[in-house]
Amino acid sequence: MPTFRPATAADLAALLPVIRQFHADEHIAWDESRVRPALEALIGEPYNGRLVLIERDGALAGYFAVGFCFSLEFGGRYGLLDELYVLPAQRGGGVGKRALAEVEAVCRAEGLRCVRLEVSDDNPLAREIYRRSGYAENPRRLMTKWLSGASEG
Repeated sequence: MPTFRPATAADLAALLPVIRQFHADEHIAWDESRVRPALEALIGEPYNGRLVLIERDGALAGYFAVGFCFSLEFGGRYGLLDELYVLPAQRGGGVGKRALAEVEAVCRAEGLRCVRLEVSDDNPLAREIYRRSGYAENPRRLMTKWLSGASEG
Protein backbone atom coordinates (compact mmCIF):
# COMPACT_ATOMS: atom_id res chain seq x y z
CA MET A 1 0.00 0.00 0.00
CA PRO A 2 1.55 3.32 -1.00
CA THR A 3 1.90 6.22 1.39
CA PHE A 4 2.15 9.90 0.53
CA ARG A 5 4.04 12.76 2.11
CA PRO A 6 4.94 16.31 1.14
CA ALA A 7 8.41 16.60 -0.33
CA THR A 8 11.03 18.66 1.48
CA ALA A 9 14.22 20.29 0.27
CA ALA A 10 16.10 17.31 1.71
CA ASP A 11 14.26 15.01 -0.75
CA LEU A 12 15.43 16.80 -3.90
CA ALA A 13 18.66 14.83 -4.35
CA ALA A 14 16.73 11.54 -4.47
CA LEU A 15 13.79 12.99 -6.39
CA LEU A 16 15.60 14.75 -9.25
CA PRO A 17 16.72 11.51 -10.99
CA VAL A 18 13.12 10.22 -10.81
CA ILE A 19 11.81 13.44 -12.35
CA ARG A 20 14.51 13.24 -15.02
CA GLN A 21 13.35 9.69 -15.81
CA PHE A 22 9.73 10.88 -16.12
CA HIS A 23 10.82 13.65 -18.49
CA ALA A 24 12.76 11.15 -20.61
CA ASP A 25 9.79 8.75 -20.71
CA GLU A 26 7.45 11.58 -21.72
CA HIS A 27 9.90 13.16 -24.21
CA ILE A 28 10.08 16.39 -22.21
CA ALA A 29 13.35 18.28 -22.51
CA TRP A 30 15.32 18.09 -19.28
CA ASP A 31 16.63 21.35 -17.84
CA GLU A 32 17.52 21.01 -14.18
CA SER A 33 18.22 24.75 -13.97
CA ARG A 34 14.52 25.32 -14.73
CA VAL A 35 13.08 22.35 -12.82
CA ARG A 36 14.92 22.81 -9.52
CA PRO A 37 13.62 26.36 -8.80
CA ALA A 38 10.10 25.21 -9.69
CA LEU A 39 10.38 22.33 -7.23
CA GLU A 40 11.67 24.70 -4.57
CA ALA A 41 8.70 27.02 -5.25
CA LEU A 42 6.26 24.12 -4.71
CA ILE A 43 8.01 23.08 -1.51
CA GLY A 44 8.46 26.58 -0.15
CA GLU A 45 5.16 28.24 -1.03
CA PRO A 46 2.04 26.11 -0.40
CA TYR A 47 -0.17 28.57 -2.31
CA ASN A 48 1.60 27.44 -5.52
CA GLY A 49 0.64 23.80 -5.15
CA ARG A 50 2.10 20.60 -3.75
CA LEU A 51 5.00 18.29 -4.48
CA VAL A 52 4.21 14.91 -2.95
CA LEU A 53 6.32 11.78 -2.69
CA ILE A 54 4.80 8.35 -3.22
CA GLU A 55 6.48 5.74 -1.03
CA ARG A 56 5.99 2.00 -0.92
CA ASP A 57 7.58 -0.26 1.68
CA GLY A 58 9.80 2.62 2.77
CA ALA A 59 11.19 3.25 -0.73
CA LEU A 60 10.55 6.11 -3.13
CA ALA A 61 7.97 4.82 -5.59
CA GLY A 62 7.18 8.05 -7.46
CA TYR A 63 5.83 11.54 -7.03
CA PHE A 64 3.20 13.97 -8.14
CA ALA A 65 3.20 17.72 -8.63
CA VAL A 66 -0.08 19.59 -8.54
CA GLY A 67 -0.19 23.32 -9.20
CA PHE A 68 -2.96 25.62 -8.11
CA CYS A 69 -4.29 27.74 -10.96
CA PHE A 70 -7.15 30.19 -11.54
CA SER A 71 -9.90 30.05 -14.14
CA LEU A 72 -13.19 31.85 -14.62
CA GLU A 73 -14.49 28.72 -16.33
CA PHE A 74 -13.93 26.72 -13.15
CA GLY A 75 -15.13 29.42 -10.78
CA GLY A 76 -11.75 30.34 -9.35
CA ARG A 77 -8.81 28.25 -8.20
CA TYR A 78 -8.41 24.71 -9.50
CA GLY A 79 -5.75 22.00 -9.40
CA LEU A 80 -3.56 21.14 -12.36
CA LEU A 81 -1.96 17.73 -12.03
CA ASP A 82 1.26 18.66 -13.75
CA GLU A 83 3.20 15.43 -13.24
CA LEU A 84 2.37 12.02 -11.81
CA TYR A 85 5.02 9.35 -12.11
CA VAL A 86 5.32 5.90 -10.60
CA LEU A 87 8.67 4.20 -11.08
CA PRO A 88 8.35 1.14 -13.37
CA ALA A 89 9.43 -1.29 -10.62
CA GLN A 90 6.72 0.14 -8.33
CA ARG A 91 3.79 -0.05 -10.76
CA GLY A 92 0.82 -2.27 -10.19
CA GLY A 93 -1.43 -2.84 -7.26
CA GLY A 94 -3.36 0.38 -7.82
CA VAL A 95 -0.53 2.82 -6.98
CA GLY A 96 -1.57 5.23 -9.75
CA LYS A 97 -5.22 5.09 -8.77
CA ARG A 98 -4.36 5.75 -5.12
CA ALA A 99 -2.10 8.63 -6.16
CA LEU A 100 -4.99 10.19 -8.09
CA ALA A 101 -7.19 9.90 -5.02
CA GLU A 102 -4.47 11.66 -3.02
CA VAL A 103 -4.26 14.45 -5.63
CA GLU A 104 -8.00 14.94 -5.29
CA ALA A 105 -7.77 14.95 -1.48
CA VAL A 106 -5.04 17.61 -1.61
CA CYS A 107 -7.20 19.76 -3.89
CA ARG A 108 -10.33 19.31 -1.78
CA ALA A 109 -8.37 20.33 1.31
CA GLU A 110 -7.54 23.58 -0.53
CA GLY A 111 -11.21 24.17 -1.29
CA LEU A 112 -10.79 23.46 -5.00
CA ARG A 113 -13.66 21.99 -6.98
CA CYS A 114 -11.83 20.85 -10.09
CA VAL A 115 -8.69 18.97 -11.09
CA ARG A 116 -7.31 19.03 -14.61
CA LEU A 117 -4.41 17.08 -16.02
CA GLU A 118 -2.35 16.56 -19.14
CA VAL A 119 -1.75 13.16 -20.67
CA SER A 120 0.29 12.34 -23.76
CA ASP A 121 -1.54 11.08 -26.81
CA ASP A 122 0.96 8.21 -26.95
CA ASN A 123 0.23 6.98 -23.40
CA PRO A 124 -3.02 4.99 -23.66
CA LEU A 125 -2.42 3.17 -20.36
CA ALA A 126 -2.33 6.43 -18.39
CA ARG A 127 -5.36 7.76 -20.28
CA GLU A 128 -7.31 4.64 -19.33
CA ILE A 129 -6.31 4.95 -15.66
CA TYR A 130 -7.51 8.56 -15.70
CA ARG A 131 -10.78 7.65 -17.45
CA ARG A 132 -11.52 4.89 -14.94
CA SER A 133 -10.94 7.44 -12.17
CA GLY A 134 -13.58 9.77 -13.63
CA TYR A 135 -11.50 12.13 -15.77
CA ALA A 136 -12.90 13.08 -19.16
CA GLU A 137 -11.20 14.43 -22.25
CA ASN A 138 -12.02 17.97 -23.29
CA PRO A 139 -12.76 18.90 -26.89
CA ARG A 140 -9.99 21.53 -26.80
CA ARG A 141 -6.24 21.28 -27.28
CA LEU A 142 -3.66 22.62 -24.86
CA MET A 143 -1.41 25.14 -26.61
CA THR A 144 1.79 26.74 -25.34
CA LYS A 145 3.78 29.83 -26.21
CA TRP A 146 7.07 30.58 -24.49
CA LEU A 147 7.34 34.27 -23.73
CA SER A 148 10.40 36.19 -24.89
CA GLY A 149 13.28 35.82 -22.50
CA ALA A 150 11.96 32.50 -21.19
CA SER A 151 13.73 29.30 -22.07
CA GLU A 152 11.87 26.74 -24.15
CA GLY A 153 11.73 23.16 -23.07
